[in-house]
Amino acid sequence: MSHIKTRFQLSFFSQNTIKRRVAWGYTLIFTLVFCLSLAVASCQSPVINNSTAKTQNAPSNLTRVVRIGHQRFGALFYLKAKNSLENRLAKMGWSVEWTEFAAGPPILEAIGKGKIDLGYAGVAAPIFAQSEGVPFVYIANDSALPGSIGIIVPQDSPIRTLADLKGKKIAATQKTAGHYLLIRALTQSGLQLKDAQLVDLPPPKAQEAFVRGEVDAWAIWQPFLAQLQETMPVNFLANSDGLMNDRNFYLASRSFASDFPDIVKIVMGETRQMATWITKNPERAAEFISARTGMRITTAIKLTKSRRYDLLPIQDRAVEEQQRIAEIFFRLGLLPDRIWIEDVIWKQKLDL
Repeated sequence: MSHIKTRFQLSFFSQNTIKRRVAWGYTLIFTLVFCLSLAVASCQSPVINNSTAKTQNAPSNLTRVVRIGHQRFGALFYLKAKNSLENRLAKMGWSVEWTEFAAGPPILEAIGKGKIDLGYAGVAAPIFAQSEGVPFVYIANDSALPGSIGIIVPQDSPIRTLADLKGKKIAATQKTAGHYLLIRALTQSGLQLKDAQLVDLPPPKAQEAFVRGEVDAWAIWQPFLAQLQETMPVNFLANSDGLMNDRNFYLASRSFASDFPDIVKIVMGETRQMATWITKNPERAAEFISARTGMRITTAIKLTKSRRYDLLPIQDRAVEEQQRIAEIFFRLGLLPDRIWIEDVIWKQKLDL
């Protein structure tokens, strides 16, 4: 009996030992599989957008962020994709956050609300922003772009001249270069802005209205102009020749430019390098645009070759032209008070 009991106890403990070992084995396998799945998931996790990726992958020692607002197809658009700015600033403890806008006014609005630190806009938006008290400064400008903006009508439209726009619906985004071009073009043809029906729409909405025939004409700039021409033939009533020097400006919030001038200079330096590369390599830049946006390669090449991508320390001539535009807006009653562009020029030397 004692012998049987001993055999039972041995058998019992052996079974328990086996069960514990099996359980431990399952636990080990589960742990290994779980850890492996985490590793695989971390490698396969899709990038939602550039800004999110920068935040997720940024080293833990990045304590500051520079927030940049850009428009599609400018030098900043390429710089965002290159990632060189992020790599350079990471060594200084900075990360980069990018936000894309359809036009200049919302960029200035974002600067005014403290949502971005640097931005890029055309001739008109900064003037209205200054009038509205937005605390910003002009940092740099690019060259004038005579073929980058125009007033267009459908190819089969009966409208043939600017004078034919009297009483017509014209899409334009207020406080932009398109708005200013429309004013100048109508004035040259003996009309005033009140003689036509201005339909204030952001570019994407304006394009929809134009294609559907809800407006008769559209004052618009690149790249929207090139994208429209992919699918719809148009006639030009006017471009900027003889009416305005269409250029864009690099801007910064006044406080950011004052507190972090070295970061501003680094961003401008990296942007200028990218702008120079685009100008020297328009075909390769066009390939990038086409792959990134789905634009036809022929249209993309036309776009990259139609302008000079550059970045220049703010020029006296650009300041004088901005002042003339501001005076026109003031005389038309579009600005409540006269402004002085010189008051919002960054005083630091931009060595490029």
